[in-house]
Amino acid sequence: MQWHATIQEFLSSLQTERNTSANTVMAYRNDLSQFADYLNTTLAPEMDWARLTQNHLNEYVASMAGKYAASTIARKIAALKTLFHWLNQKDLTPDDPSTRLKPPRIEKKAPLIMSEDEVFKLFESASRAPKPRNLRDRALLELIYSTGMRVSEAIALKLSDVDFEAATARCEGKGSRQRAAPLTSQAMAALKDYLDNARTEMLGQNAGEYIFLNPVGTRLTRQAIWLTTRQYAKNANIDGDVTPHTLRHSRAVHMLRAGEDVRRVQEWFGHANLATTQMYVQKENKPAVLVNRD
Repeated sequence: MQWHATIQEFLSSLQTERNTSANTVMAYRNDLSQFADYLNTTLAPEMDWARLTQNHLNEYVASMAGKYAASTIARKIAALKTLFHWLNQKDLTPDDPSTRLKPPRIEKKAPLIMSEDEVFKLFESASRAPKPRNLRDRALLELIYSTGMRVSEAIALKLSDVDFEAATARCEGKGSRQRAAPLTSQAMAALKDYLDNARTEMLGQNAGEYIFLNPVGTRLTRQAIWLTTRQYAKNANIDGDVTPHTLRHSRAVHMLRAGEDVRRVQEWFGHANLATTQMYVQKENKPAVLVNRD
């Protein structure tokens, strides 16, 4: 049980020393508990952390081949590296045997890009959901497309983050980088409709400041909107795995095809590197005009 006990100590340190989110700690717990179970079943009882070598880790990684996707194995290796870095800092290991662990190569698939007609069909599909959820989900999807926000950024929005006079929404992205993204007239209209006619009903007796709420008045979760977006896409007969992030990808492509400056899109979307934004520049340079749905 020494393996599990030490891992629990590591997980506790993530919360107390690094202020790591609960979701991240849970992910580490799942991956590292599996590693501890493996050690319990394959190593002699007298083994300890100080005696683990790179060969032990290589054998563990090899045992996962064929059982998990490359991305999952890469995540588990990342968890191991974080654990052993901590063990070495705590002088529980003489060196770090995970240093030379290499994650498997992950083939990156080109992101799905929706047409503007498909985006509109997705919004209309959300509008056909039961009330008051339809107003909430239409507003959320319109906002994500308008601003290019990530789902985590959108559901973290508070009432004070939206400036209707300036037509902007302020959010904090990766690396604590803050930005203000413009809101289209369609997004503002959908957001006002939700705030005026649905949010109060969901809020109940709560006094929360988050804009997007679930039926019991607490903040909407990332998982909930991913699931509902997929369902709306299915209902609208849109091919492919459509997620809220698909709207972000699609918005970037639509803006660039319409002639928007790539550096403005970089600032708008909160990309740390221009190269990330340039991935959306289409080689065929297809012309496009952003649809006006007023």
